[in-house]
Amino acid sequence: MLNRSGGTKGGWVSTTVVIGIDLGGTDIKGGLVAHDGRVLERRIVATEAFGGPDHVVGRIIALAQSLRESAASRGIEVAGVGIGAPGSISSREGMIVSPPNLPRWDRVPVVEPVRSAISLPISLENDANAAVLGEFWRGAGRDCDDVAMLTLGTGIGGGVMLGGQLWRGRFENAAEFGHMIVEMNGVACKCGQRGCLEAYASATATAARATDRVWRGEASSLKTLLDRAGALTARDVVEAASAGDSLAAQVWDETCGYLAVACVNLQHVLNLERIILAGGMSAAGVPLLDGVRRHFDRLMWPDVGDRPQLVLAELGNDAGFIGCAYLALQAAGGERVGVA
Repeated sequence: MLNRSGGTKGGWVSTTVVIGIDLGGTDIKGGLVAHDGRVLERRIVATEAFGGPDHVVGRIIALAQSLRESAASRGIEVAGVGIGAPGSISSREGMIVSPPNLPRWDRVPVVEPVRSAISLPISLENDANAAVLGEFWRGAGRDCDDVAMLTLGTGIGGGVMLGGQLWRGRFENAAEFGHMIVEMNGVACKCGQRGCLEAYASATATAARATDRVWRGEASSLKTLLDRAGALTARDVVEAASAGDSLAAQVWDETCGYLAVACVNLQHVLNLERIILAGGMSAAGVPLLDGVRRHFDRLMWPDVGDRPQLVLAELGNDAGFIGCAYLALQAAGGERVGVA
């Protein structure tokens, strides 16, 4: 069994590595990762989703083959490949079910064609689960067994480790944190529900709330940006808030408040050691962390002494493929990450 200090049952040698691959709508990120978590090589290729599923799977195969050839040129043996993919996946069936940012994908087999092409053990995982595995192994969760991570970007996803095991849930769709309801009968979410966290606290929702208020005539330095660019981003909002813009500060504070509600709910349900904030919005840094912490302390019941640490992710864009590598190492060692 792999442990987070780099050792394994059965004895890995220093010339054994795995390949981690993180499939996204725009790019496919890959890396050679050693048994102790060191990234030996990184590569990024365009996804070219317009080419359809077979084309993209072919690009995954080509990336894996090129990384394997690179390892071989150094005299290094590749023990397996882990693949992270967006949206719903079935790790049991080895297929991507229906990812929102990959058009024309519906129950696409991935594991079998990749395995047939490169003759190595292949593991498949949801990309948010892969990212929390990466942070758990070599990032902000590396010294904890009970960790949740919220990935904050265009949407909101997440992953959970409980007792050192990845929690997938019975239908392999656990940790869809973006679709926790934080406002009963609230605004419509793309998922079909109303009042979802994603509809209030994602980067998209944050920018939309600011845009709406500026268009309604409220005074803000953001109007100049909006007039010039035609659209605002969450980064625009946090930068304006940090510069003292009152409207932007209110919008950003609302976003942090909704994220804190989610964190309080997670803590009451899961009793975590640490909650990690990841994804593109985590680049906001201190304004995000301090804002969420302030609301969390206000909302959380006062008589509980044991509270989770709220921290920022550490691995950035590497988290996904590092987590996939962790999965591949466990599979190659004869044990998979547990399903709780």
